[in-house]
Amino acid sequence: MSFNTRIPGRIRGALSAVALAALAGVGATGCAATVTATPVTADVLFSYPIVRVESAPARVYERPHVHYRGREAYLVDGRWYYPSQHGWVYFREEPTELRRYREAHADAREPRHYDAPREERRRRYYD
Repeated sequence: MSFNTRIPGRIRGALSAVALAALAGVGATGCAATVTATPVTADVLFSYPIVRVESAPARVYERPHVHYRGREAYLVDGRWYYPSQHGWVYFREEPTELRRYREAHADAREPRHYDAPREERRRRYYD
């Protein structure tokens, strides 16, 4: 028994039509690829890339600072730290305004921390 003798003519015709339509559909669509760019999620503040930090550096309020876009920016170890709405950040690229301030105040170095002088006992002389 061959394949053609077991399938009635109507079903064989319907199967042929379905196969032909499937081949036509594949041939009509062809191979197409769509390339889309996936956005890179980077933290940016005022168009400058930033890095979020857990907390502010030690004694940040004693460091050189300047008012920048509504808040104080602090220069610590060559980086500008800034208190944003979501916590402390530092700028990976130095904003132009902050660079100008740093260059204009190059002599305003970070303060040195000295221990407070000890109070010595006064000597009392008795007659």
